[in-house]
Amino acid sequence: MKMNEIDINEVLKYFYEISKIPRMSGKEEKIADYIENFAKKRNLKYIRDIYNNIIIFKDSTKWDKSDESIMLQCHLDMVCEKEENSNHDFEKEGLEVYIEGDYIKAKDTTLGADNGIGIAIILAILNSNKIKHPKIEAIFTVQEETTMEGAKQIDVSMLESKKMICLDNMNEEELWIGCAGAKIFEYEIEGNQQKIREDNILIKIGINGFRGGHSGKDISKNRGNPIKEMGNLLDKLYTKYNIYLKNIYGGKKANVIPRECYSEIYIKNGDVDKINQEIINYNNLLKKKSINNNENISVNVKEIEQIDNYSFNSNTTRKVINILKEIKNGVYYEDKYSNPLVSLNIGKIENTRNEIKISFSIRTNRSEIEQKLENELNNIVSKYGIQERKSELSGYEHEERSMFIDKCKAIYKGYFGVNPKVIDMHICLEAGFFANKIPKLDFVAIAPNIYDAHSPKERCSISSLKKVYNYIILILENFDMK
Repeated sequence: MKMNEIDINEVLKYFYEISKIPRMSGKEEKIADYIENFAKKRNLKYIRDIYNNIIIFKDSTKWDKSDESIMLQCHLDMVCEKEENSNHDFEKEGLEVYIEGDYIKAKDTTLGADNGIGIAIILAILNSNKIKHPKIEAIFTVQEETTMEGAKQIDVSMLESKKMICLDNMNEEELWIGCAGAKIFEYEIEGNQQKIREDNILIKIGINGFRGGHSGKDISKNRGNPIKEMGNLLDKLYTKYNIYLKNIYGGKKANVIPRECYSEIYIKNGDVDKINQEIINYNNLLKKKSINNNENISVNVKEIEQIDNYSFNSNTTRKVINILKEIKNGVYYEDKYSNPLVSLNIGKIENTRNEIKISFSIRTNRSEIEQKLENELNNIVSKYGIQERKSELSGYEHEERSMFIDKCKAIYKGYFGVNPKVIDMHICLEAGFFANKIPKLDFVAIAPNIYDAHSPKERCSISSLKKVYNYIILILENFDMK
């Protein structure tokens, strides 16, 4: 299929502009202001709700023959991750975006292409007077990366369309037509303190250099999890030596594969050399395991100053180690094509003086298999007397054949020259909430190639962006379902 391709400079312009605006989850006021002002300047009807969700309406172009409308949907927030040595303040500072070869990147932080590229594409379409399109309902939601509260709370009663292009995808070769549901768990483990004898020293163990990534898209890539590895290492040490856990912390969010984990433990003076050798051996083991994952893993240890001589007692130390060992991590169940259908990601661990918190997420495309995993977790909760908090995100499985999806597939083949991969994706999409609110809604998620999302290595291919932008325009120009 041929067309007069539209340049992506407009998309890049809007992406640079929004990248200057802080837009962490739950604090989207400034980016919502920007979107609202965009609509005002162009005299476009819009609605902004109390959550900062925004819907912009644009009439069809005069040469469009369709009497239907289409939704273009994305989210305003981004995952805020940075390199350990970065002082970037996501609440106050924009991103330092630059181009390197074919990639858009950000200096020492996540790029926010998930979902900033989607925002930029929609704004470029809304701003254009050259693109043929049906009536557009452009939807910008909030808090997708945390609670999906925007998609949960948005009022869909003013929406007419039964067709949606969701811009929250990461692979040019794939059309996502279904999405996983998710459950976010927080385990609160009560800890008991004890005074440590004076013949003990305090050491800090760091496990870092992991790639991290998106807990849905990257969970099947066998990337390591430093929180899980810390549990394994501490188990080895606890089994052979008298160790007492003082602090343990790592990761940022339940739905992000973590990149580092640290623990502070008391050990006997006489065990220093032997424990150092154990850590060296574990470091070598992890390097061998990670050789194919482009990870630069290291396990290091150093003695640190004691502020006080209290730590969690032996029973609490053992309990935390056991829980980390027994919680599954990674792909739990997959289909015959090795696509993940149920997975778990241990995303964060932290402690106060009297409590340890472990946060993790389950993603599922098969509820009956997920229930088996959750039953295993319930046994852990009961066994160790854990206080559990849980929240749930909706999934959606596309069941019936769709003229809209068939047309998207046909246009894709005509433009790219190959058939797309049509996938029920192992990622939670806001489109799932819309599909559960709007009867007979068809959606397809489309986006350019975005790599290592949710990590400071995140990057977006410019050549892929150009192709996908023009592909979306082709869908709009050939939208008539009749």
